[in-house]
Amino acid sequence: MTTDGHLLTRGAIFPTLIKFSLPYLGASLLQALYGIADTLIVSFYGTPADLSAVSTGAQALYAVMCLIAGLTVGGTIIIGQYYGARQLNDMRETIATLFSFFGIGCIFLSLISMAFTPYLVNLLQTPTEAIRPTGAYIFLGSAGLVFTFGYNAICAVLRGVGDALNPLKFIAIASLINVILDFVFIAGFGWGAAGAALATTLAQAASMILAIRFLKKKHFLFTFDKTAFQIHWDKLKLLLKIGLPVALQDFLIMLSFLIILAIVNKMGVIPSAAAGITEKIDGFTILPALSLSAAIAAMTAQNIGAQKITRAQKTFYIGLLTTLAFSIPAFVLMFKAPVFVMSLTSTHPDIIRFGADYLLAYSADCLFLGILFAVNGFLNGCGHTTFTMLCNLITILILRLPLVFRANDLFEVGLALPASAGIAVLLSLIYFYGGFWKKRVLNVVSNQL
Repeated sequence: MTTDGHLLTRGAIFPTLIKFSLPYLGASLLQALYGIADTLIVSFYGTPADLSAVSTGAQALYAVMCLIAGLTVGGTIIIGQYYGARQLNDMRETIATLFSFFGIGCIFLSLISMAFTPYLVNLLQTPTEAIRPTGAYIFLGSAGLVFTFGYNAICAVLRGVGDALNPLKFIAIASLINVILDFVFIAGFGWGAAGAALATTLAQAASMILAIRFLKKKHFLFTFDKTAFQIHWDKLKLLLKIGLPVALQDFLIMLSFLIILAIVNKMGVIPSAAAGITEKIDGFTILPALSLSAAIAAMTAQNIGAQKITRAQKTFYIGLLTTLAFSIPAFVLMFKAPVFVMSLTSTHPDIIRFGADYLLAYSADCLFLGILFAVNGFLNGCGHTTFTMLCNLITILILRLPLVFRANDLFEVGLALPASAGIAVLLSLIYFYGGFWKKRVLNVVSNQL
């Protein structure tokens, strides 16, 4: 599999983008669905305290997972540019460094997260009734961070070479195992939030092991033998240069949501549970935009590596229009029928009422995020990840958090999100139309021209 993959530098842009993004969307959809499955199964078979624990614990773990996923996105971008330039040896060294250095880092991250679980539970202002199940959820979820990195890293590498289908298969397996174990541990054994976390950890472990076996069978560039695990310091520098800003950006965004969560938790267990459900709904509605953003990034990276600048720019425009085709209906549904949307996920009348207020205020964020994800996907593919990080950091500190600190209810909390996203869109479009993205970040020389 040294040269297997899919070149995204040829053919009509729209069909190529859709063909590549659909498996990515399917993978993201499956991840969101088994996240929702955790929430729904706990909602029906657990207590409000268990539901609050899953909501709070999932947000905390997701912040760490965003840090991991962001680092692997750097691998997708660099590998994509090398693949577009047909520099296979540089690809091999990048993959080896990604698996070796960051794999060791994730082991330490997992241990640290497990050790500091009690402090994190208190920091999040967890409702008293939910302290114990939240601690169990975070501890067991932290134990699986190494598996989270493993299959995220494998999927990132495959997407860099234009293969989005096999990552979908790996995640489908994880999703199926996760849902089955949810019913066994939560509905069957009555383990509540702890059962949900254990199900996710075991599912990710199984998916990672199967993915490694698949790649070894296909004679992948990275053999997973002891001698293959090496750190190439020039490639590590590139991975940190490109991946670290993405990781920090995603982590800071999730950190802002954790701060929001802590504020909401102080409002009581019902608002906390409602906010947890709405976060699942929000994550579900932005999946098409998020998936297209990843597809835009991968396509842009390969075309930049192949020095096809005009094609890369056209990829952004087509990707933006496609993203809006999904974002606009999501906005209309959440704005016009928030109570109906909430009633699909809960039967508790107060949870539905609080959640509907949040969705109504949040709805405009669907439009802004659709634009922002498309721009960020393009800029990240070009290697300009530092700008996207700074842009999000500025809007979070200046608008999102100050507005949330002044909020008195979930409706006012929800308004803070589209306000900050709108400013981020403005800054990103100025950067794009100002032509700053044309400055090369990676000195990749194409071998296929």
